[in-house]
Amino acid sequence: MKDPNILIRYKDKFENELRNCLSNSHSQAYSMLRYCMGWEDMDGNVLQAPSGKGLRPSLCLFVSEATGKNLDKSIQVATSIELIHNFSLIHDEIQDLDQVRHHRPTLWTIWGKHKSLIAGNLMQVAAHKNIDSIQFNDEQLKSSVSILLGNACIKMIEGQTLDLLFEKQDSIELEDYLHMISLKTGALLRASLNLGAILNVKDTYLLSCIDQAGEALGYAFQIRDDVLGVWGSQETTGKPVGADIRRKKKSLPIVHAMSRDSGNIFNRLNDIYSRNEVTDDDVDTVLNIMDDLKTRKYAEMLTKKYLQTALKSFRDTKVEKKFQEEFKELIDFLAIRNY
Repeated sequence: MKDPNILIRYKDKFENELRNCLSNSHSQAYSMLRYCMGWEDMDGNVLQAPSGKGLRPSLCLFVSEATGKNLDKSIQVATSIELIHNFSLIHDEIQDLDQVRHHRPTLWTIWGKHKSLIAGNLMQVAAHKNIDSIQFNDEQLKSSVSILLGNACIKMIEGQTLDLLFEKQDSIELEDYLHMISLKTGALLRASLNLGAILNVKDTYLLSCIDQAGEALGYAFQIRDDVLGVWGSQETTGKPVGADIRRKKKSLPIVHAMSRDSGNIFNRLNDIYSRNEVTDDDVDTVLNIMDDLKTRKYAEMLTKKYLQTALKSFRDTKVEKKFQEEFKELIDFLAIRNY
């Protein structure tokens, strides 16, 4: 699957800045962060391992380019966004006990949970320190950027807390699930677009359109992640089919399946999710129930609905046609991405 241009064009720009932020110390904590980014192995040897898509910083730079031409400050802001995102991944891996990311052992499986928590905290501090170092001519703009990123970080953490709380609940309403992902995943993704815009424009209508596009994109991205967490292949995601079922994650597929029947199906699913360990047979049972309920079709329909909302909102900005076409290319990619 070919990456869209938005995910290719800006990667070198923000990755160079990321290296500047994380290469100024030889301490173990910074070495752990460089491992996390795929630049070093566990012994500190330089390598180039698979890394993330860089969606959030790329979106920030894309919107900044679409609404203005000067990317200098945008690159530093985009770098901080990616640092915040990776801080959240380090903590998320510990909370979910994930052992693999990008086909490599996760940080906590090598250095332990305590050191990895501290490394995650360091990544967050590095993000805010990087924002503070940006030279703005407009102090009000600098304050707005700092506040927007800080608020997104707070909402992201609130969403992660809700996600953990939901694991202890027997059932979750769709509305509550959507609220949770609007915070956990949506807040930073939405802020990525908004930060790219406020660096260049003050037009309230344009900013509103960008914000609406970012909000819808956040929903769509997480729902697609939930689909991959249940039906994604080991080859592309690094996790086996049914991975989120084994972890008893209350993601959209299980929320949908449990809400479709208040009797026998709900009780069967709740019984499986109440067990200490989910077996291969349990995973097959849940997958068969979801197949009968057309859960995957529902999730993919919901993803496309939010992606179309994002596309319409971005079109309403009236930015140049080439940027409209590139955003459409990204939307098409996000609808069918398999990693």
